[in-house]
Amino acid sequence: MRIPAAELENVFRPFYRLESSRSPVTGGGLGLSIARQLSDANGWKFALMSRSGGGLEAQLSIPNQAPA
Repeated sequence: MRIPAAELENVFRPFYRLESSRSPVTGGGLGLSIARQLSDANGWKFALMSRSGGGLEAQLSIPNQAPA
């Protein structure tokens, strides 16, 4: 699926789904919202990027932290 650049941040809103993804057998639009909330709460970075050959890449960056 290709997400237009203008829509990349919108897909992180709870229950937001692109028109092309609407179908009775797919998810409810919470997964990306939950992933973003978890990453924000823990100081991680979660991003989506369109791939040059098509499709989408999800990237989660967790900082290396020394044990307490």
